[in-house]
Amino acid sequence: MSPLRRSAVGLALAAVAVFASAVPASAHDQLVSSTPGDGEQLASAPSTVSMTFSGELLVLDSELTGAVVLVVDESGTDWVTGPVTVAGNTVTAPVDPEIPVAGYQVRWQVVSEDGHPISGVIPFTIGDAEPMPIGATPAGDGPADGAATTGSTPAADQIADETGGATRALLVGAGGAAVAALAFVLYRILRRPRTTDEL
Repeated sequence: MSPLRRSAVGLALAAVAVFASAVPASAHDQLVSSTPGDGEQLASAPSTVSMTFSGELLVLDSELTGAVVLVVDESGTDWVTGPVTVAGNTVTAPVDPEIPVAGYQVRWQVVSEDGHPISGVIPFTIGDAEPMPIGATPAGDGPADGAATTGSTPAADQIADETGGATRALLVGAGGAAVAALAFVLYRILRRPRTTDEL
């Protein structure tokens, strides 16, 4: 193979490798664990609720973390009593110690490491109470204005904002087209008859 062909092949393969490694990096962080856990029945009221994510969350500044955590009952009462704290990949919120025996939802929204908001719901109960009914979503008690979480959705069913999802889909589509184009160019270079100069 001539030096020209070797250079073209090397550039094409390098471009494919760079794109292939860049696309997965756009994935949003995921909720790894929480206290209380999804559907957990607690013997007594918790003093805090906490969540751990797969990556470090973005913090806007010391006064505004960008994280929202609510602990709501069926009537819509929020039992979080203080500011939400973000430390690396962990979010913690204090809970009123007088929270009664009942079913609850931890409704949360944070800013993923890639800059996109993600949100979810973690149902739990205290004592012998019945779980909060599925689909019960007190008006105005979502994680934040415009959040896309509804009902008693399992914590794993996290929802990224629609813009971020659409952008990622476009990137994947464009990347697929670029890889196909590079493969075609590579094929043409390899199949091109060698000239006397190249020999």
